[in-house]
Amino acid sequence: MARTKTISDKLAKRMCAEWLRNKEFDNIELAKNSSCDLFGNKDGQKYFIEVKYSSKDDGNFFGTVMLTEMFQAISNKNNYLFLVCRGQDEDINNWFFKLFNVDDFLKCCTLTTPIFHYHLHPDQNNNLTIPNFKESTMVASQKLIEEMWKDFKKWKLKS
Repeated sequence: MARTKTISDKLAKRMCAEWLRNKEFDNIELAKNSSCDLFGNKDGQKYFIEVKYSSKDDGNFFGTVMLTEMFQAISNKNNYLFLVCRGQDEDINNWFFKLFNVDDFLKCCTLTTPIFHYHLHPDQNNNLTIPNFKESTMVASQKLIEEMWKDFKKWKLKS
């Protein structure tokens, strides 16, 4: 059976934490269920750090930034950072890191399209079922898509 390539950012987060420690950050921890990847302290200030990882050996960096991350970033400009990194092994010397404040990171971001996530759960026979979503979850609908498309076209026309 062919192996499926899975890109995980677990290694990247671990290497970013190590790099941040080398840059005099402390109390670095994973930020579970937050609009960032890591928390860390430096000079008595707590920072929210969003990791943007590329598994490519070289070339341009390209990726997505969720609206929730962007909103948290602009709402916490003084203590939100974006850490762009690239690497594939356990040797930090083989990695590239660049830390951005919010204003500098925004300069390299463009609005393409809002995205949706899909969720399907396989049973033991690989039949796919739709999970039970939380009541607070916004489930896609034709009306929602039409409203978002109308707003999106306004945003795109302004740029």
